[in-house]
Amino acid sequence: MVFMMHFLKKEQIRPSVLSLLCGLYVALFSALFALQAAAQAITPDIQVSKVARADKGIFIFADIKFDLPSSIEDAMYKGVSLTFVCDAEIMRERWYWFDKAIAVSHRQARISYQALTRRWRVLPWSDADGASGLGVQMAQAYETLPEALAAVQRIYGWRLAVEGDVSNGAYVVSLNYRLDTSQLPRPLQIGLLGQGDWSIGATTRQRVQLTDNGS
Repeated sequence: MVFMMHFLKKEQIRPSVLSLLCGLYVALFSALFALQAAAQAITPDIQVSKVARADKGIFIFADIKFDLPSSIEDAMYKGVSLTFVCDAEIMRERWYWFDKAIAVSHRQARISYQALTRRWRVLPWSDADGASGLGVQMAQAYETLPEALAAVQRIYGWRLAVEGDVSNGAYVVSLNYRLDTSQLPRPLQIGLLGQGDWSIGATTRQRVQLTDNGS
C-alpha cells in the first residue's frame, strides 16, 4: 500500500513538472524572438546625388532617408537630443596596389526639442571639433519634427578634399552615417542594450571618375 501511494504521487507530479518545463521553454523562445526582433537596426537609405569637382576641391551632395521610431520621438519630447555623425573618405584607385586614402572627414549635426517654445532646434552639419564636435554653427529652428529631421538628413556641398589633393582619375567615395549613441545621457545608454530602435546607421560606397570638367 505504501508503495502504491508513492507511485501515484510520482505519477501525479510528472505532468506538472512537464507542464512547467514546457512553459519555461515557450517563455525562453518567446524572449529570444523578441530580442531578435528588437535588435534589428534601422538602415537609412543613403542616396548620393552628386560628387562634383570645383576650384576649391571635391564636394559631395547626398540625401539620407529613414523614419524615427516612436520610442525615439517620445524620448526627444522628454528632452533627449540626438547627434548624427557622418564620416566620409575619398580614396584613389590604383590597379597596381591598394587604393590610396586621399582625405577623411567627419561631421556632426544635433537635433533637440525646445519644450518652452514648442519648436525643434538643429545645430547643422559642421566639422568635428573637440568632444562636442559641433563647432560654432548657428542653430536653426523648425516648427515640426519632419522639417528638423530633414535638415540632418541632407548633405549639401560638403568638401571632402582640397583641389591640390586630387587629380584626374578614378576614386571611391565612402559615406558612413549613424546616430551617435555615445552622446546620449549615460543612464539611457545603459538602458539601450539590445534595443534595435536606437541602432541607426548605414554605409555606402560610390566610384567616381574625376576630370577637369567635374565628376
